[in-house]
Amino acid sequence: MFYPAYINLQDRKCLVVGGGTVAERKVVTMLLSGGDVTVISPDATELLTFLSHLGTIRWHKRQLKAGDTNGYFLVCAATDFTDINSAVFAEAHEKNKIRLVNVVDVIPQCTFAAASVVTDGELMLSISTSGKSPATSRRIREYFETLLNADSLYTLGYEAEKPVPIKNQGLPYPVYLLLENRKCVVLCEQKTEEIERRVSLLRQSGASVLCPAPDTVDRHYLEDAFLVIADETSTVNTPCENGDRFIWEYLDEPGAGTHFTPHLVTDDNLIISVAARSSAGTEKAEQLRKKLANQFENNGYGAFIEFLGARRSEILQSFPTPKKRADFFELLIDSVEDTVSGLQTPPTKCCLGLTNPECSAECLFNWVRNGRLEHANALVSKLLDKAHQCC
Repeated sequence: MFYPAYINLQDRKCLVVGGGTVAERKVVTMLLSGGDVTVISPDATELLTFLSHLGTIRWHKRQLKAGDTNGYFLVCAATDFTDINSAVFAEAHEKNKIRLVNVVDVIPQCTFAAASVVTDGELMLSISTSGKSPATSRRIREYFETLLNADSLYTLGYEAEKPVPIKNQGLPYPVYLLLENRKCVVLCEQKTEEIERRVSLLRQSGASVLCPAPDTVDRHYLEDAFLVIADETSTVNTPCENGDRFIWEYLDEPGAGTHFTPHLVTDDNLIISVAARSSAGTEKAEQLRKKLANQFENNGYGAFIEFLGARRSEILQSFPTPKKRADFFELLIDSVEDTVSGLQTPPTKCCLGLTNPECSAECLFNWVRNGRLEHANALVSKLLDKAHQCC
């Protein structure tokens, strides 16, 4: 399980290496959250070029160079080249000790996974499949957009197919942290319910959790921490002399930290976080969380995501670019077997039980959640063979 965090990116330096459509989506969500964004890539999409000309982002029109990741709060590698992406991770995280680093589609080279986000202005939802099925995450996000009557954040930047400015909407930047064996420190005078909730989430995420008495901790104790949670802002002074080394949360003043922890709906690897954008929406957020818990928990979504995750490595190796991989996963999810005419592929669109909980279609989702894994694996193999023949 990943640890959910809503990051405060306001005016924090963010680097995106890559200039394609995947990088573009990363840049847009960072800008919506107030990030100070730099892009490094020889080429860029029409929107990224437009934003550069406006001065909204900085674009270094070249290949990555040694030292390029120095001084950033968050770094994302989104190129089509494995060696470049690996170099970004090695320099940013392993050498420069930057805590928040993401390499698209390569979980072992990530300290966080980006989340799909929906907001109606009052509430904010984010969805993660623990990096195992971005396609499922996207489907659930689209369902939530309809549920909340919310505009998609993922079509921003274009109107009538022309690029338009992106404005800072003051949104938090939802991520899911990979904390396996990472040092996380919790500083509190008393074990409150909110502290206990966070400690439980940290341990479920595989973190190495330490809970020392606050008066025994000095700056050096925290320098190798990945994440720090404190019940009061006075407990932790400036993180480190050389910048935001660890990420931190203050329970008494959420806006003073680098992130806050939302409330969750979970079903194994499916994690849905629900938060109000102001105190006025707190009750509404909790009502929605309970509704979503009833819909998603123990209803097969976790098993479906686990199945896709188990086949993910094989699928990623079969397709050279993120777009081709994404297209295959869409095809896989939407394929429905007709007992008369055989396998039907899109334009049929699988509902994933979202709009029709009683759906009994012969599809991958229903096969997996009903335990018919032989059928499910056969479908994956059949579509992979077909894709290889086309290539």
